[in-house]
Amino acid sequence: MRSEQVYWVFTVTVDQMDKFKPLIPKLVAATEKEPGALQFEFNVGNDQRTVDIFERYKDSKAALFHQTESFGPHSKEFSAVAKLTRWVIYGTPSDEFKKANVDFQPIYMTAFDGFVR
Repeated sequence: MRSEQVYWVFTVTVDQMDKFKPLIPKLVAATEKEPGALQFEFNVGNDQRTVDIFERYKDSKAALFHQTESFGPHSKEFSAVAKLTRWVIYGTPSDEFKKANVDFQPIYMTAFDGFVR
């Protein structure tokens, strides 16, 4: 069952969807070029304010690359229109990854049964 993949659901609240939506294609285009990015998907709730971002990376190094290289240049614009409400991380994040994200207070879930293909 052991996999080096790191994946998460990043939940934000968006008050100005008209300002948020134009940012998303930029993030998707940048992330799609990353060789370690396996999935990057935005989902909006019925309230049209709650957005879950599902992200999957081949390992912690790829996830950290995404955070600094692809998301980093857009982080200020993103934070201006989206408020983090919950970040749940799965897989096997490295200590380096955890240290880099400690200020966000993510919830780490540890697998105890199942499989990964």
